[in-house]
Amino acid sequence: MERFRHLEVVRAKELAVPTKPLRAAQDRGPDGLTDYLDILWRSKFTVFSAALVSGLAAFLFTLPQTPTYQARTSLEIQGLNENFLHMSDITPNAGLYSTEGYVQTQVDVLQSRSLLRRTAQKVDFAKRALTPGDLSDDSALKEINKRLKVRTSPPTRIIRISFDSPDPRLAADFANALASEYVTLSLESRWTEGQNTIQLLSRQLEDLQARLREAEDRLQNYTQTAGLMFLADSKGTVAEDRLKQLQDEYSRAQAERIARQSEYEIAQSGKLESLPRVLDSERVSETQTKLVGLQAQLAELSHALTPQHYRIQRLKAQIQMLEAEMTKNRVNILGRIRNESLAAQRREKMLETAYLDQRQVVADQAKKTIQYDLLRHEVATDHALYDSLLQRVREAGIASAVRTTNVHVIDAADAPARPYKPDAVVNTALGLLTGMFAGLVFVCARANHDRRVRRPGEARLVSNTRELGVVPLSRGKQSEKVPLADSMRSMLTSLVFTGAARGGPRVIVVTSAGPSEGKTTIVRNLGSAMGEIAGRVLLVDADLYHPRLDALFAISNFWGLNNVLVDTYPVEDYPSEALGIACANGVYVLPSGPRCQEASELLYSARLAALLARLRREFDLIIIDTPPLLEMPDARILGRLADGVILVIRAGETSTDAVAECTDRLREDGTILLGTILNGWKARTNPYPYYRRRRATAED
Repeated sequence: MERFRHLEVVRAKELAVPTKPLRAAQDRGPDGLTDYLDILWRSKFTVFSAALVSGLAAFLFTLPQTPTYQARTSLEIQGLNENFLHMSDITPNAGLYSTEGYVQTQVDVLQSRSLLRRTAQKVDFAKRALTPGDLSDDSALKEINKRLKVRTSPPTRIIRISFDSPDPRLAADFANALASEYVTLSLESRWTEGQNTIQLLSRQLEDLQARLREAEDRLQNYTQTAGLMFLADSKGTVAEDRLKQLQDEYSRAQAERIARQSEYEIAQSGKLESLPRVLDSERVSETQTKLVGLQAQLAELSHALTPQHYRIQRLKAQIQMLEAEMTKNRVNILGRIRNESLAAQRREKMLETAYLDQRQVVADQAKKTIQYDLLRHEVATDHALYDSLLQRVREAGIASAVRTTNVHVIDAADAPARPYKPDAVVNTALGLLTGMFAGLVFVCARANHDRRVRRPGEARLVSNTRELGVVPLSRGKQSEKVPLADSMRSMLTSLVFTGAARGGPRVIVVTSAGPSEGKTTIVRNLGSAMGEIAGRVLLVDADLYHPRLDALFAISNFWGLNNVLVDTYPVEDYPSEALGIACANGVYVLPSGPRCQEASELLYSARLAALLARLRREFDLIIIDTPPLLEMPDARILGRLADGVILVIRAGETSTDAVAECTDRLREDGTILLGTILNGWKARTNPYPYYRRRRATAED
């Protein structure tokens, strides 16, 4: 026992085993893409079966369905010319045709009950599509809503209409009839809108006409009462025109008076000859010419004749007569200038008086003209409104008479040649994909919730001990012997490194969490492999309830462990042949012996410790096969007396909870867990190519 405790301390230091396992690994799922691919490959038949069943169900579900045909038509909602005859100014819905929600509104109109009812009556939908017991209007509309689809194609103004029916002709007829009725409804709506607009404008026109008459009457009565007179061209009153004329005449009179007065003042200053009138007078000019001529003759004759000469006297007399005539002419001209100046002054005075009087008259009429202008402006405004409204009424009448619509049928519906559903190929494909997806989800979910150890390395994460080896799944073929031998060599190497063949653990208990995990087979193969290098190896069958080593080695189970523990004969006095049956390659086997009722109680006896003490002296390595640890206490009892325990795990069957529970129980007992062996691993799923090459070589 002292040696066992020493070995326990040494092994704990060698393996660096913590006091508790890593429990987080119990909830460990697939780590990455490779793990999932491995899971999917192993579960490919499950996924394939789910896809096949789902596809077959979809195909069978499709067969009894009634073929449905779908007819399609498309409409374009065009923008109206709202400025046609200036109708946008008087149309209540002007501007709505360009809004984003207008097209969606038309989609709702296409699905309205009134329009669908009109279309159903046009194509006789009830008799062509419903049974005789469902010919009601509500039933027809409900059925139409199920079959009709109206959708838009933003950002375009295209509306697509599709209608389903078992009758391809009915599908096309209904789609075309719906488009036709919608166009008709659009025309009727615009016609109704135009008539309403005309009625509204006509009522306003009548009111405005009455108001215009009243305004004209008020203007005429006021004109007569105020005594106002206006020119025919409406550019002012008669008084204003008269004032303007007097003002012009008064201005001309002032200029005339100034000119005459200036001329008279020049004449009074003695400069009569410088006046234009004198210079321009023919009579004065002729007299002046004659006088100058006579004076020239007189001067010429005075050199030759004496002053008393008759010729000189005659010339002088003629000169005097001409001078007297010149003086008379000057007096006449001066008098005439004075008279003209006085006449100009009198005319100016008269025009000034007339102008001032007329200006007063105009000023008096100006106060009355203000009210007149207000009344006249009111009449003019009402008249302009009346003319404009009358024009709009005429334009509205013309616009309403023009039957236009903003709906254009792009493609009319044709009777489809083939049904669009049910599509057996598509439904089957969808069924296959759905089943495959469901299978994938199921497999992945099962893998995430699968708490079984499946692959190498997982047990180490749970038990926090080394994995001594992996035993591939064997199906009895000759080709499986090479991988099995390789796995045994791998476990042998692990045990050598743990010291089993170098004075380390010599008594090893092999157990499992549950039954049928292959621990007995592992004991046999491991004993055979260790017999080649460890000398004398004893295999003890301590599974007293279900012994199997005797059958594996083809030996008798007449005498065995039960007999030694029950017998009272001293253990030290037994012959060596009674403690082990020799087999090949230095391997000895101690069977369990005949079954007895108190098998578990025998393990608590002191003879077991004595037996193990003797066996340590006679054998180099002792491997004990025990019952499952979680079902029977035998493995825990023997583990306390042994140098270590090896836990066998069945790949795909042993759960991580069971491995963790076994690890906890052994550690609670103070038993050293040397490692685990993964048994029954499906080597075909090995991701490492070297093993596959070895397997292929063995098969070849």
